[in-house]
Amino acid sequence: MKKLIKQSIPLVIILIGLTFISSNCKKQGVLLRYNPKVDETVSIKSTIDQIMTIQGQEMTNSITMVMDMTATEKTDSLVTTQAHLKRMTYNTKFMGRTVNFDSDHMEDADPSMAATLKGLLEKNFEIVYDIYGNVISVPEGYPQQQGITAVFPKEMVYEGSQWTRDTESEINGIAALSHGTYTVKKITDKTTELELTGAITAENVEGDISGTMLIDNETGVAITATLNMPTTINTDGTTATIMQTITLTTE
Repeated sequence: MKKLIKQSIPLVIILIGLTFISSNCKKQGVLLRYNPKVDETVSIKSTIDQIMTIQGQEMTNSITMVMDMTATEKTDSLVTTQAHLKRMTYNTKFMGRTVNFDSDHMEDADPSMAATLKGLLEKNFEIVYDIYGNVISVPEGYPQQQGITAVFPKEMVYEGSQWTRDTESEINGIAALSHGTYTVKKITDKTTELELTGAITAENVEGDISGTMLIDNETGVAITATLNMPTTINTDGTTATIMQTITLTTE
């Protein structure tokens, strides 16, 4: 009998240990906030790949931008940043015609396009966020996809946590409402992986949103992000379908 008890003790200890580990893994959570370090500059590279089909004709666009962003001021509720577009490439194909642009080779660009984009490259943009990642103010002409941030809830999140957001945007001059749901897929000591699903609604516009974002737990900055946004626009009896993918990396 004593021998049986002695043999059972290690098994009981192992089971208790496994239960403790499992319990702690389930309870691992993080309080996500948009909290970039003041005076530290990050480089954001984003690429937009777009395929638009109108009445059987296909247009493809690919835009890559590299922007430096620096947090210049923080309060308990707001983060002020300065952004500067450093480089931009652009490629479009439509009806057998190809147009290319590379900001490193302005001399090769179409003069009207070079003038427009040169002005964009010379600007500094001030963007203000709140600590939950919402955009509070942004200047006219700012390329919105450069400032992709997740919108965080007020409470701590765990694997499996979900929350929603509603944001207003503009699609081809049409005011649109985006409704998205975030789901926490994985949490580590340094990062949180989010899945985003949702829909875009507007007059004569229907679209979906899906993608993933990897968030730095300390700063709330998106390290990587991929967003897919298939959209259909109906205007004056004409239907246009747009498949747009945005990818982003931050260094």
